[in-house]
Amino acid sequence: MKVSKQLKKQIMDVEREIVAEGEKYFDIVMCASVIALYRHYGWRQKRLENLFKIHHEVWNEIAADNSMSVLKLLDQECNIELTNREGVSYRNVIFLNSDIDEGKDLTPFQWLYMRQNQKKWLETQITGCVCLAMHRKEGWGFERIKQLLIYIQEIKEEFDYDRERIVKAAYKEAGYDWEGREALAQANN
Repeated sequence: MKVSKQLKKQIMDVEREIVAEGEKYFDIVMCASVIALYRHYGWRQKRLENLFKIHHEVWNEIAADNSMSVLKLLDQECNIELTNREGVSYRNVIFLNSDIDEGKDLTPFQWLYMRQNQKKWLETQITGCVCLAMHRKEGWGFERIKQLLIYIQEIKEEFDYDRERIVKAAYKEAGYDWEGREALAQANN
């Protein structure tokens, strides 16, 4: 199938948008998690630094096995069903419930449609991975994870989903240097 230049451009544009949105929501979710764990669970620097590591381990583990989404695993392992901001359950979204490898059989139009819809799920998937990491690596159960989700959501709303403000708050409040300010300052001296 020959793909038009316009469709190629649309696919490239949505891929760039996914990267940008993913980076934005990764910062927001991880910094909200850092603040929540600092405020409500007394986590300090070493444990907060470990959050990124355990999140990364779980994310890579799931990425290596395309048979299951983060959200489906969270539901199966912790009985927690997350929805996106629109209140839609992952159960109602095909790409979050099927083997991702099936995507190799998609037409370019289907691929574009799927990738456009994935943007709506980035925040939810990153949040789900934090919860799954807390379950798998820290032994947290249903009740603690549900409470953590409430705290994370409250913090995202407290900072109005403002990436810059929430990153600064993680640094100011919890002492977590998410952007590497201190390392950059030391390197410039």
